[in-house]
Amino acid sequence: MSTYVGIDVGSERHAVHAIEKEGDSPAPQTTVTNDKDGFRELEKFLMNSSGDDIHLGLEATGSYWKPVFDHLMELKEQLDITLSLINPNEIHQFKKVDLSRVKTDSADAKAIARYVLRFKPKSTPRTNERLRSLRKLCRYRASRVEEQTRLFQQLNEVLVGVFPEYSDCFSKLSAVSSLAILREYPGPKEISKLDVDQLSQLRYGKINHKLGEEKAKKLVDLAKNTVGEGYGPEVETTIKHLAQQLSSVKREVENLDDKIEEGFEEIAPNKLTTIGGIGPVNAAVMTTEIWDVNRFATATKLNGYVGAYPELSQSGNYEDPHPDMTKKGNPRLKRAVFTSTMSAVNCNPIIKEHYQKQLAKGKDRMVALGSCMRKLVHIIYGILTSGEEFDPNYEQKRNEKGENRERTRRPQTGSYPEDERSSEFSPKNNNEKRRPDYQLAGGET
Repeated sequence: MSTYVGIDVGSERHAVHAIEKEGDSPAPQTTVTNDKDGFRELEKFLMNSSGDDIHLGLEATGSYWKPVFDHLMELKEQLDITLSLINPNEIHQFKKVDLSRVKTDSADAKAIARYVLRFKPKSTPRTNERLRSLRKLCRYRASRVEEQTRLFQQLNEVLVGVFPEYSDCFSKLSAVSSLAILREYPGPKEISKLDVDQLSQLRYGKINHKLGEEKAKKLVDLAKNTVGEGYGPEVETTIKHLAQQLSSVKREVENLDDKIEEGFEEIAPNKLTTIGGIGPVNAAVMTTEIWDVNRFATATKLNGYVGAYPELSQSGNYEDPHPDMTKKGNPRLKRAVFTSTMSAVNCNPIIKEHYQKQLAKGKDRMVALGSCMRKLVHIIYGILTSGEEFDPNYEQKRNEKGENRERTRRPQTGSYPEDERSSEFSPKNNNEKRRPDYQLAGGET
């Protein structure tokens, strides 16, 4: 007989509940601490189980589940354990269906055990720790890019008030030369006092470029005749600090980009960078967020995970004529696909042609971009499942040959160690068109 165990994961303690059938009472239960002593207690609890095999489920709550999950993975060599990582929302919905309103750690552990007994979710494979590490680095970079954007907006807001003409001298406010000036001379008052020759000698960048006489003269003239509002020394302090922080964050993002590119080439190289519009960093983000493309039976399902589709609203005779793009999906993956699409409409012939067709139909620019995002997701799916390089003439060649066959589905490089890959992803089953019923350890469903 099998024993079904539920673990309600916590930051300091984990509640454990074991049952063999519905209505077991009293059922073995315990609480263990989230440390080595607690894990040893959990091990003894499982070894004292009366079942021939153990099916154990735990919620993927924050990051608290990771230590106990790794420990249980090691126990699989000693005990006959099936370990399933479960989305917390599934347990929440399961409790609602059962009309359970009790919210305690032990009640949640019992609900998880009953869920495992009733639905018997599949085993969760252990994922590649290097790929998990690369994903953490990609996510950290995303947070630094957000900080860079925030600092840029703050700096721009201050300068628009006190020196609105400043942007006429630079293609971008965040340019290296622009930030070098603002660090040294924060505001039009300081710049207007400078001699043109003095300002033209200002050095900036890794190879010490000179600002130049032409730009220096234009900048001094604009500063002397600015229509900006008056300000005190506090504004100069604000500009100087914002320019310093923005410069620092920019350098940090550049260094992170280099590390991500190196890690991507070492850990999980694939052909995504052959798609026009997708650079190494976005390719790494897509790879680590998709994790294994074989989780998605079709490109449409992958698109649902990205969230590149309109949120339709219809009730009775009412239908929203201008639906917005859904807020669902993986936000990091959606951002990577969107920024890649913005580049692809200029450099990728397939996406560019599709974009022009949508505009020719009278579609709004953002609606056309949304359609291009979906087109790009289908291309990404095809590249990852086939392992082939992007060929803009692929459809034309296929039609000329009269082919109508499916691409060979391959496991995504670096998803799991070979000996831990589930049977669904074994070479002989790579053509199966179904999504495995589990959550990846370290990855979202």
